[in-house]
Amino acid sequence: MTEQQIQEKSITVELDAQEVKLCEYIGKLRSEIARKNNVFDAKIGDHDGTKADVQGFKAEYAFAKHNNLFPDFGLSPRSGSADGVTRSNSKYDIKSTSYKTGNLLSTLKINKDIDVYILAYVNKNKVFFIGWATKDELIDKKNIKDLGHGSGYFLSRHKLHQF
Repeated sequence: MTEQQIQEKSITVELDAQEVKLCEYIGKLRSEIARKNNVFDAKIGDHDGTKADVQGFKAEYAFAKHNNLFPDFGLSPRSGSADGVTRSNSKYDIKSTSYKTGNLLSTLKINKDIDVYILAYVNKNKVFFIGWATKDELIDKKNIKDLGHGSGYFLSRHKLHQF
């Protein structure tokens, strides 16, 4: 799948150089604070945790930017909670991937604070919002899979609601 094909089927947000630096700074700080406070690194996969935190914050920031919401710049150690709240008062959790063909993944830990899960593909300074699923659509026993890094919830990108 090319970037053009992804762009045609998603919301695309481009971050400028200053926004990228800000996201890298916040993502690295969040990672450092979390590890120093023994917050479990809940990423799925064997990729670097700090890179995952930077990538994740790029997605959070881009979603807030696109929807004219204020991003959560909080730096306190935390586990769970929402990445933000939509104008319709839905609490969301953005799951980011660096894979063009990535799917929506979540750990088996159920986050009671979330209403909606959003899949974002992050490529350098561009964030593509692929789709979304309600908590009940993702957090279902039939969606538990082991992709080689332990079991978690899995929902194919093709089953996601489009924006």
